[in-house]
Amino acid sequence: MLARTFYAFSAIAALSVAPAFAEAADLGPYKPQKPSPAYIPPPPPPPLESNYDFAPWTGAYWGFSAGYGWGQSIQDYERNANHGLSETTPEGALGAFTLGYNLQMPGGIVLGVESDIGLMDISADDKVVYDGHIFKSDYGPWWGTLRGRLGLAAGHTLFYGTGGAAFMDVDEVSIGNTPGETAVNESFRTGWVLGGGIEQALGAHMTAKVEYLHMDFGSFEGLSGNAERYSFDNQVDLVRAGINYKF
Repeated sequence: MLARTFYAFSAIAALSVAPAFAEAADLGPYKPQKPSPAYIPPPPPPPLESNYDFAPWTGAYWGFSAGYGWGQSIQDYERNANHGLSETTPEGALGAFTLGYNLQMPGGIVLGVESDIGLMDISADDKVVYDGHIFKSDYGPWWGTLRGRLGLAAGHTLFYGTGGAAFMDVDEVSIGNTPGETAVNESFRTGWVLGGGIEQALGAHMTAKVEYLHMDFGSFEGLSGNAERYSFDNQVDLVRAGINYKF
């Protein structure tokens, strides 16, 4: 009886595992699983625009500016061996067209050259009377500069100093008691200019600036109709704001 039971269970077990052996035989020989490829992270996103890209100080540019100027005109008139000094302080508006070029060096150093040509209306509203002389002064209409620039770029901001040559139309007169005592300076004057400013990048091709300049045109000397020596000394200070566009 036990033998029959054992044979019965053996037959049932054989029938149960037979399909599994058949399926395994269909799969063929054992093949080990291939390892997964190494993980390669995606490339990093492109870096944000650097200051050199956003504020490309290197390159040529053009622009325009407008501002306010005030001056000093001093007349020294020699009369009977006595020096008579009179002074006016003209003031008024001005504007200019600008051309320039910058070269940005390592460390943020910026070298540049810049030129201006423009119009000004700087004049003395009130005439000065001194020792019988009527004295007035008018600066303009033409003025301009040719300057070098040396600056330091800090991010989108450029701090700079500037200096070079300046020119200006001058029309000034000291009218004496007689025609022979009249002193006149109507000329195209050249001199020097120094100043500085701050320039801010507003984009890849546009900047805005605020600037101060001091211009000195030296002394103009002449002789009156009475052969008396006279001289005019002229200076102009100005503050202006401007917009520049990079080519």
